[in-house]
Amino acid sequence: MAERILTMPLRATTALILTIALTTGCSAMHGDPKNPTKNPHPVKRYEITATADSPGPWDSIKGYISYEVVNKECTPENEFLGVHIMPRSVGLDIEMKRIDEKTWKGSFLRDYMLDDDYYGLGVCHWDATSVTANFIIHTEAFGSGDLLHVFLQKGPQTLYFKKKQYWDRSLTNIGGLSSSADNQEVMRHPEDFFPITVAVKEITP
Repeated sequence: MAERILTMPLRATTALILTIALTTGCSAMHGDPKNPTKNPHPVKRYEITATADSPGPWDSIKGYISYEVVNKECTPENEFLGVHIMPRSVGLDIEMKRIDEKTWKGSFLRDYMLDDDYYGLGVCHWDATSVTANFIIHTEAFGSGDLLHVFLQKGPQTLYFKKKQYWDRSLTNIGGLSSSADNQEVMRHPEDFFPITVAVKEITP
């Protein structure tokens, strides 16, 4: 009788330990959406070319890429707000090398982030979503860019900036305000503006 009393708790304890181990093991299989992992073997390389027909030289030029999870069905939905809880986006600076007086080039990896199952709802797929070239003068950025799929589908994209903004040292944390080619002021007074054009293409092996 005493043997049976001791044996039952032991079996229950063993079962509990196994349950905790299995649960912990399953949880460990999922990645951490707050700390997404870099892809150890990226292969999709892209080139960014930025051309600025500016009124003067620049202090520096940097590229910037944003990465996001693109399939929201792999994430839990907040039913109250009606939105999916997405892993935080990842931003990456890109070194831009000068090619000539007006042109700079850099490269980035489209598959820089590792796809992972964060919530047990299927694999979340990362992709580069936006590409920007930032031209810096007197600490202010003149940024020209767009969504990656726009570049790949429509080709180079151009934004226009006022020349007087380039020389304006009073700008503080504003940066150059951009306009599109169909902006009425750009169309009426093109001599008052300068363009920054960005192009993106895949680099084939």
